[in-house]
Parts: sequence; structure tokens; C-alpha cells
Amino acid sequence: MRRWRDESGAVLATSMIMLGLMMTMALAAFAYVDTQQQSSASERIRETSFNLSESLLGAQVFILSRGWPGTAANAYPSNCTTGVVSVRCPDAAAVAGAFGGPDVAQGITWSTRVRDNSSPAANFYSDAITASQPTYDANADGKLWVRAQASIDGRRRTLVGLVKVEEVTEAFPKNVITAGKFQTSNQGRKVIVDTKGNSAQAAPLAVRCLVLTSACLDYEANKGQVSPDTTQTGYTGGNALSPDALERLRDKAIANGTYYATGCPANPSGALVYIANGNCSYNNSAGTCCNTQAAPGMLIIANGTLSMTGNIVFSGVVYMANQQNSSSYILNLGGTVAILGAIAIDGNGGLSAGASGVNVVYDANVFSRIVSYGNAGIIQNTWREIPATS
Repeated sequence: MRRWRDESGAVLATSMIMLGLMMTMALAAFAYVDTQQQSSASERIRETSFNLSESLLGAQVFILSRGWPGTAANAYPSNCTTGVVSVRCPDAAAVAGAFGGPDVAQGITWSTRVRDNSSPAANFYSDAITASQPTYDANADGKLWVRAQASIDGRRRTLVGLVKVEEVTEAFPKNVITAGKFQTSNQGRKVIVDTKGNSAQAAPLAVRCLVLTSACLDYEANKGQVSPDTTQTGYTGGNALSPDALERLRDKAIANGTYYATGCPANPSGALVYIANGNCSYNNSAGTCCNTQAAPGMLIIANGTLSMTGNIVFSGVVYMANQQNSSSYILNLGGTVAILGAIAIDGNGGLSAGASGVNVVYDANVFSRIVSYGNAGIIQNTWREIPATS
């Protein structure tokens, strides 16, 4: 019994060694578990940063769908960040609300950029090259680079993609003239409306009025003023463009800087000119206006009237949406004006033509140029993550 109580033996030393080994193993296990937890948290934060970057990229592409920047006047901010308030940037409050949790509570920073893909950044993104490119579609190819970057607790992820805006060819009646009524002011034996032009076959001259009287179709039929004579009454095709199509073309004109809320431009030339409200009159004795048959345009007057005299030659489509709901002759052509393409007037509005010569010549090629902007989307195989330089 006395030996058992003797503390001078080796048992105490052995016990201390075992206790030390157990403590070392416990501390090692604790350190390992702590490291794994930190690694898991770090990976989780990195994934959250990635998800936030991807969300920002999608938000910026959606904004581009609603307002494609076709000119410098519609350029996007150099950088969209948490502190920038703009309709052309993702909303900071919405972004913060979509990403909650303890990781985000530590604080997030983010930015998006829109840049043109002008050479040498046409098909490959590099911060060093692309950052200095314009913030609108300067080369007019319908493509822009979008860069989105998010950082949470210092863990930064950056994504880029080349975005292309969809082009939508709008349906339009394939008539030489579509109107409520039609008349000529010339009594001579001459062609006023050439319904065939250089096309394979003649196109209809269609009016909505039902009774074949001078208040509906008023021209010298026995003098070949409409040749070949393809006149039709009782057109039931409705408006030439649907409200959605007209809105899409309006948005494109805004994007391209050819939208006029009130008043008329000095020259109606252009791929697409949209006049929301205006009674426009053009007289060009030099005959230098407007567009070419190789590159026809489209002139839209949503609410208003149009008069053309002199030697104007307009290649393309003239569309009078007649939102004022007029039953008068809201499009008047005089002199030696020539519309090479097609004309459409909604509702009961009419066309008056024919002073000195042929005023309308059908060209079937103009309809393919009635193109609006649709949605924007990332081009396949251009989406990627890049190492952020800033």
C-alpha cells in the first residue's frame, strides 16, 4: 500500500506524456476543423461573389435590351457601381435585396461596364484594350462587350460576354400603296403610280373605302395613271404595323438618334426616321434627297401630315400611322417627287399624288429594311471569367 502512494515512480511521468500527446492530438484536430471551416466559408463567399457577378451581367444585358445605345448621345456610363444611380445601370437596392445572408452583410462592391467591340477588341475581351472603347455601339454592328465584377470580403469575381441585339424584321403589307383613300391631282395621260417598278409582279394599290366613287378612288383610270391598274377597295388588313412593332421601331430610332418627339428634321433621309408629332413639308429643287435604292430607308410620322414637292426622290417606305385619326389627305405628293418603294397610311387617311409625273414606283426590296431591335443576348462561347485587373 505504501508503494502505491509513493510519488517518486515513473507512473506520473508516463501519465504526463500521455496527457501531452492527447492534448497535441486534440489541438491538431481542432486546428484542422477550423481550417476546413475557414476554407468552406471562403469558398462559399467566392461562390456568392460569382453568383452576384453573373446576376449583374444578366441585369446589364436586360437593360441593353430595353435601350440599345446606337449613338454617342445614348452612351452608357463609363462604370456602373453601387453609388451610380442611372436607368442604364443595375439598381443597387435591388441587387442588395436579392443577395442577403451573413456573407453579404460583411459588405459588397460591384461594377458593370458596357464597351464597344471595335477593333482590336472585336472578338476577344481584354481589360487593357477594351476599357478605353466607347460606351455605345460605335461601329454599328449590333454588338457590345459587357463586364460585371463583384467583390465580397475581398473575394472578387469578374465575368464578361459579347452581347448582340436581335434584329426583328417587321411584317408590313406588300402593297405599293395602302391607305384609306387615294386621289390624283393630275388629269393628264401619264403614269402617276407604277405598281410594278423593277419587281417581278405588280403590287396592289389597296384602299379601305368601300364604294368606288371619287371620294374613295379618284384617278383617271382610262389614262393609265395607275399602271398596271391593281386598285382594290375594302382593304381589311388593319394598320400597317401593330402597336408593338411601332413601339419597337420607335425605340430603335431613339437608340440611333433619329427620333423626333416634336417637329420635323431638316432632311428625312436615314435608315429609320421616326417623327412622333409633326406636320412636315419638304421641297427640294436640287433633287438630292433621300436615301438610295441600294440603301433605302423608312420615314414614320406617328401623328401628323407630310407634304413633298420639288424634285425629291425618296427611296424606301413612308408610313403615316395617322394617330390623329384624320380622314383627310394627310400625305400629299407634288412636283416631280418620286417615292421609290411603298406607302402606307393607317385609318381613313388618304394619299394625294400627281402633279407633273410619276410619284410612286413600287420596289419590293424596301420591306426587308423594316427592321427593329428585339432582345439582347450573350453570344455563345463569349461568356467567360477573367482575372480582374481593377
